Formats: sequence, structure tokens, C-alpha cells
Amino acid sequence: MFDIKDIEVVSTSQIDALRGIPNMPSGLYVIGDLDVLDKTCLSVAGSRKIDAHSSQWLKDLMKQTRDVTFVSGLALGADAVAHRAALEYGKATVAVLPSGFNNIAPRQHKALARKIVREGGCLISEYDPSKGPTKSSYVQRNRIIAALGKMLIVPQCDNPSGTMHTVNFANSYDKVIVVQDAGYSGNQHIINGEYKVLIK
Repeated sequence: MFDIKDIEVVSTSQIDALRGIPNMPSGLYVIGDLDVLDKTCLSVAGSRKIDAHSSQWLKDLMKQTRDVTFVSGLALGADAVAHRAALEYGKATVAVLPSGFNNIAPRQHKALARKIVREGGCLISEYDPSKGPTKSSYVQRNRIIAALGKMLIVPQCDNPSGTMHTVNFANSYDKVIVVQDAGYSGNQHIINGEYKVLIK
């Protein structure tokens, strides 16, 4: 999908937000402009079956920001909403992948991945370009998403869910969780739990 010449390997120590975070890889594969991480970064995680109300909540919140890079995981649902809204609003976006660049998952987001790079963002992976996604690599990917953002935005999630892995990573890194005050089981778990929460 991507030419090998487009891929850069960078040391994790080159990325300020990842310094001092435990269990980070020593290096990352990057395609695109890594300098977008020099801006304030906000991470987004949420349900793969995000509803229309939560999608609009997320887009409204994103539209209010200035000079921000949005980080998410290129998955179905909330991730895709975040990446596409960032591109629509002229904001930088970064996708952290659970696989190598030549095995984009889900496959229907190959065009979105190309557009992120083409419009000034970047793709990040800790995996060799030929590696496909695994159950554990999705969880591993989430720790990087959580670490890169100054805050983690959660429009909608269930408990338990993959999003809660990201929430718990963010909590362990002492990040604020920005959560929609809504009746989803994950949202209520975050609001009522021992997290640093900003309710919107």
C-alpha cells in the first residue's frame, strides 16, 4: 500500500509525549509529517458502533479547538469520525495502527489512511510493514494513543470494551478523560470511577 521509501523509523525518545512512559517500543515506523505531534495533541477513543448523537457531540467538541492535532486509531466508529472531522475542519490528525502499513485494518480505511498522510498528518505503527493486526496488537496500540494525547476524549463506550483499555492506559499516565455525560455503560463507569474526568 505504501512505498518502503515513504517509511521512516524514529526513536521513541524523539517524541516528547512518549518519554518516560513505561512499556513503549524503542522505535516506531512513521509515514507522513511527525511534526504535527509538536502541537497540543488530543486523543480520541470510543465505540465502533458510535451513534449519531455521540458523533455530533464529538464533532462539535473538535470544531471548537484551535491548533490541535487529533490522535486516534483508524478503527470503525469513533476513530473514523475523529479522523474525518479533523480533515474536514482543517486540523491535523494522526492514526496509530495495530498493524503494519501494508496491512491497514480495517481494509475499508485504506483510503482514509492515504488521505491523512496526503493532508499533512501521519500514520504511526510499532509493527513491521508486513505484519497484520492481532487481538493483542489492538490493546498495545491503545497505550500509544493514550500516551500521545494531553487528554483523552471519549464520546461513547461500553464497559467492558476496547475503549476502556485506552481509558485505563490514559488514567495510568495521569491524563484527563473528557467524557460525554450520557447513559452508555462505559461513560458512566468513567464518570463514577476514580478517574480525572472533565464532563461535557
